[in-house]
Amino acid sequence: LNKEHKFIDKYKEQAREQRLAEGFVEKPYLPPPKKTSCQVNQLNQMLGIDRNPHVSLTRGRRVTNADPLLRHGVSADGEGRSAYLSQQGRVDPKERYGRQVTTAHEYGWTALATTKTYTTSPFAHRPLIKNDFYRPMGTRMCVSQSTGAL
Repeated sequence: LNKEHKFIDKYKEQAREQRLAEGFVEKPYLPPPKKTSCQVNQLNQMLGIDRNPHVSLTRGRRVTNADPLLRHGVSADGEGRSAYLSQQGRVDPKERYGRQVTTAHEYGWTALATTKTYTTSPFAHRPLIKNDFYRPMGTRMCVSQSTGAL
């Protein structure tokens, strides 16, 4: 493995020297900017430096970039990771991928058009027992308080 790395480094050095000989000027390497830590994000939230991205969600607007949702707030309050995942779950596969990625997508890709016009059959099974006999308060409501009989 070390032999391969030495060869790669040697090849890169030869290519750089060839570019310099041809007159190309190299741009200095700039490392990518560091991302802010969660402590800095929390301080910015507490001091009010960063705007709350969840305000637009409460107004019913759709968020185009969900990354700020992930960095602001706590999941226990319905913000942070919780809001990010719920927002990403609302994006349908056509917007997410742009095309069918798996064979399972083939079924769902055209299903939206057919489910909009779907109506249940008049002979479909209906939960009669639950609607007619189910008591949300339990059976104690049917027992007479004075005699204890039904």
